[in-house]
Amino acid sequence: MSNKIKYCLGIICYVIATILITNYLFLEFSVFHLSSPAERIKIVCLAVLFMYIGCLILKKTNNPVFHKLPKINLTIWFILYLIMILNLTLFDKYFGRNYLIHHSLSDLLDYQAMKNEFLITANTTPFKTINNLYIGYQNGNVGLEYFLRNIVGNLIAFTPLALFLPRITKFINKWYKFFIICSLFIIGIEFCQFLMNSGAFDIDDYLLNIIGTMVLYILINNVFIKKIVNKILFLEKDEVL
Repeated sequence: MSNKIKYCLGIICYVIATILITNYLFLEFSVFHLSSPAERIKIVCLAVLFMYIGCLILKKTNNPVFHKLPKINLTIWFILYLIMILNLTLFDKYFGRNYLIHHSLSDLLDYQAMKNEFLITANTTPFKTINNLYIGYQNGNVGLEYFLRNIVGNLIAFTPLALFLPRITKFINKWYKFFIICSLFIIGIEFCQFLMNSGAFDIDDYLLNIIGTMVLYILINNVFIKKIVNKILFLEKDEVL
């Protein structure tokens, strides 16, 4: 296959990916069309696939212009993930998140009132929510789909951070740094859910989030598997952004 054909095919892949990403962003922020998270995830996965294929084809041209494509891909994927996770947890009307409707600025500045509300609505007892869900499922009051969506969904929600963060910044080169950054990020979202009235602070959400994220981090960032993952992403020399 000539380089000219490779250029055309690679560019076509990126054009298709751009169209898909535009469509995804429209669905993510649209106030006219309520789309399910599954629908949006499928579109993002397709966009990622076309970007990956486009990068694979263009790198085979051995043109140095395309050497930074893997880094560009990784950055775009990370941004798309951040948009998705922040929208899902804070703004997504699909889950009925009516952010800031019940909290005016004066409410947010009333420390004592916010503290009292936090103590009433928050779950700070580890495994309380998980246990209640399990009991509800055992008693038939909670469906299997709802149970799995809450447990498995929370386990995998932040796992992409294990792929992105160690490859985007040289600072996160130790497991404890990754743990601290992810913990601050997840707890920050939990507090934002409370402050924005888009959910409640739940320590069990944090526990499930961080367990799933740390498990994947350990799996894909050991010396052997990390080299394989980086090679798949065309970061053959263990590059980071």
